[in-house]
Amino acid sequence: MKTIDLTIAKQMVERYETTRKKLIDGTYSINDTKSIWFDVAAFKDFVNNLPAETTGVRVYLAAYDEKEPEAPSQTTAIFIGTVNNGSGDTDALSDGSVLANGLEAVNGGKLCPPICSC
Repeated sequence: MKTIDLTIAKQMVERYETTRKKLIDGTYSINDTKSIWFDVAAFKDFVNNLPAETTGVRVYLAAYDEKEPEAPSQTTAIFIGTVNNGSGDTDALSDGSVLANGLEAVNGGKLCPPICSC
């Protein structure tokens, strides 16, 4: 990971809001997710419990279905550990055979909206 200037970070967030979020909101008539907050203790627990052969963590953007009571149709993030399969890093969503390595997908951040302080 690399640190980026806060001005650039703000510009990137604004670009997301004025392009992708605006398109999602208009297309699906929702106020889609702007950010996702994760408890640091839970995040550390996830990372610390990854198997030794884990090479990284992949973050998938995903969407709840419209029947999700707390965040219907909202964008969310799924974290899943990766392993090198000899031709690159892969995960259980891409290659079901790596699930046996304990690389389950996790989710559970607080979405903004509907739960916001950002």
